Amino acid sequence: MKRMNPAEAAIREKIAQLVAEGQPGQRLPRIRDLMIEFKTSQRVVQRALAPLIESGQVQARSGAGVLILGQEPETKRYLADCLILYRNSESRLARTLLIELVARLRRKGYRVNLQGFDDDARALENFKEQDRYRCCLLQSNFEIVSVELLARIKSCADALVIDGTSVTGIDADVIGTNWREALAVGFRQLRAQGHERIGFLTSAHDARQIAMARREFLLLSDWHGPDPHPGLHKVPRLPGSYQRNELIRALPPKGCSDDATTALIVWGLVDGSLMDAALSERQLRLGVDVSVVLLGSVDVPSEHVRRFDVVGNSDAEKLALFENVITARIEGEKSAPRTYYLPIYLQENGSIQRINATFEG
Repeated sequence: MKRMNPAEAAIREKIAQLVAEGQPGQRLPRIRDLMIEFKTSQRVVQRALAPLIESGQVQARSGAGVLILGQEPETKRYLADCLILYRNSESRLARTLLIELVARLRRKGYRVNLQGFDDDARALENFKEQDRYRCCLLQSNFEIVSVELLARIKSCADALVIDGTSVTGIDADVIGTNWREALAVGFRQLRAQGHERIGFLTSAHDARQIAMARREFLLLSDWHGPDPHPGLHKVPRLPGSYQRNELIRALPPKGCSDDATTALIVWGLVDGSLMDAALSERQLRLGVDVSVVLLGSVDVPSEHVRRFDVVGNSDAEKLALFENVITARIEGEKSAPRTYYLPIYLQENGSIQRINATFEG
């Protein structure tokens, strides 16, 4: 008889003991964790688990954990490992993130359901009382999320992860960017180059993040009084859906007066070519007649088209963080939910020029 590998025997003994002491549905160490602990290969771990899997005591999937099975198989108790619920929007970047996230989770062996909705009532229709999920990711795209929808998600999902920090202070992991911080970085960058007459183009939406960014701009501008700030341009659309004519209206005219805007910060533009077109329409030279800073993703070239200075997060870091947090919750991570703010970066592409150099020549 072939002698069993010592690591294989030790792994089987450990898992069998955990099964005996545990409860159905409990998650055990992942395959890669067992590989590290016993300093062995994936093949040895799989051989050790094989008899326990065949006897129906545990279930194991590549990239996932080992689960103690009860009388009812896991697949009948959970409709999917992760439900991704997103509000339909015009934001191409938001959709791209979700598509890549689904691909990554599925490569790990997780079952993922992706569902879009137009309003909370439609989203509620997607939930059946018996449906269960290990984790739900909610992407609201700045729109209001009703208490009823949050309660329904919590009743059907073991964990909730939210894209964006509009909803905080609840029992959920929240991942997003502090756009007030990004605005302040961009504003200070322009001030350091001598700009005093700085404009800000943003959405007119009442979402907390957007409203607080508008207030931050007024504070940074030291603006007081009941009159509206002449440099605050509010677009009646959500970020990601601006039109060229709206950008044109926020730009100064060619040969502007001494009291006109010399620099513009734009938040919510996901297609830098639109700003290029607006500048061309105004016959303005970027970094000469006007300086422009975009707030967005520093590593998405279609946003800044490698021409505009951009302040914001890294889309790659955001995607990795979502993957890690959701994976941990699917695996049964019991730590308290957190709010994760992504780091802010400044990428200079040459769209800012010192104000005293702007009028030379």
